[in-house]
Amino acid sequence: MFIGLDARTIYRHNRRGTGKNLIDLYSRLATVRPNWRVVAYHRQPGPVDNLLPSHAVQPKLIEMVGDRFDAWQRWRLPLAAKRDRLDVLHCPANLCPAWMPLKTIVTIHDLIPLDFPDTLPPAQVSRFERSVRRACKSAAGIICPSSYTRDRLVVQFGADPHRITVNPWAPDTSVRPVPEHRWAPVLESYGITKPFVLHFGAAEPRKNTRRMIEAWAACNPLQRRRWQLLVVGLDAKTHQELTNVVSKLSLGSSVVLHGFADEAHLPTLLCAANLIAYPSLSEGFGLPILDAWAAGTAILTSDCTSLTEVAHDAAVLIDPLDAFSITRGLNRLMRDARLRSELVHKGRKRLTLYSWHATTERFAAAIERAAGLTTHLRAAA
Repeated sequence: MFIGLDARTIYRHNRRGTGKNLIDLYSRLATVRPNWRVVAYHRQPGPVDNLLPSHAVQPKLIEMVGDRFDAWQRWRLPLAAKRDRLDVLHCPANLCPAWMPLKTIVTIHDLIPLDFPDTLPPAQVSRFERSVRRACKSAAGIICPSSYTRDRLVVQFGADPHRITVNPWAPDTSVRPVPEHRWAPVLESYGITKPFVLHFGAAEPRKNTRRMIEAWAACNPLQRRRWQLLVVGLDAKTHQELTNVVSKLSLGSSVVLHGFADEAHLPTLLCAANLIAYPSLSEGFGLPILDAWAAGTAILTSDCTSLTEVAHDAAVLIDPLDAFSITRGLNRLMRDARLRSELVHKGRKRLTLYSWHATTERFAAAIERAAGLTTHLRAAA
C-alpha cells in the first residue's frame, strides 16, 4: 500500500493535538503494516525534523506560487498524489480536496467552524461546509474520532454511516508518569509555587479561557489563596488581553498566564497538576481528558458534545456556558482530595478503552476499505 498524507500539522510550529496524534498513528502504522509506504506532504521550508520512521515515511515538500483560497490543499496536494501514483490519499484535518483523482479518505474531527461561524471569515466557513459535503458525498471513506461527530455527519449532511469509521484517539505517548523529585525545575520556570489547576488556553472563544478565569475569580477565596491557576498555550495578543482581565479581577499571582508550553514540559505539567480544567464549548473528541488520565490527574470538563462520550463518569462535568457551574466544579475538586483520587482511579480504568494498537488497526482497516483491498480479498476467497 502506498499512502499520501497531508502532513502540514506534523511539521508546523507549535504543534497541537492533530499533529502529535498523527506522529503516534503513523509511527505505529509502520509496525502493524510494515510493507506500507507513506509520502508525508508538507510546506515547511528547509530541513524538517525526523519525526516519523524514515524507513516507512518520506517527507516531501510541495509548494505552489500564488496560493489562495486553500488551493494547495484543494488542488496542489491531489495533483502531487496522482503524479506519485499513490493508492490512497489521507487528508487528516477536516478538509477534503476539491479534486480527487485517486481514492481519498478524510478525517473529520468536528464541525466547529459551523458551530462558531462568527470566529472565522464567512468565505472560510462556506469553504469548510462545501468541503464536508464533498467528503460525505464523494470521499472513499471518512474517519471520525467520536460517535458524536459521526452522528452529526449522518443527520446534517446525509453521510452514509457505512462509509464512516469511528476511530477514537489514544493518549499522547509522551505523557508518562514523571517522578515528583523532577517537577521543581519545570514548575519554577512557570512560576508555580502552590497546588495548581492546569488549563490549556487559546484565543478561540470555544476554549472558554476568559470564562475559566472569571470562574476562578468566583472561587472560594480561601481555596484560591492556597492554589494557583496556570493557563498555557496563549499567543501574544491573547496573553495581553487576559493579563488585563486578571488585573481587573484583582487575581494577582493566583493566575499565571503563559505562552505555548515546551512539549518537553507537558508531561511534568500534566503530572504535577492537582487538577486539569477543560471547560471547552465544543470538541470532536477531547484529548486532554485521556492525557489527564495517563498522567494520573483528575479532570473537570464540559457536559456537552463529544466530551461526555469520552469522559463518562471519570470527570466532574460542568455547564461550560455557566461560569458559576465551572466555579462549583472547581471548588468541589479543590477541597476534596478523595474525589480527585476516585476520578483518577476511574480514569485509569477507562483509559484501557483507548489504545494506540486498536486505533492503528482501525485506521489501517479503513485505508484498506477505501482502497478496495478488503473487497478484493473477499472476492478472492
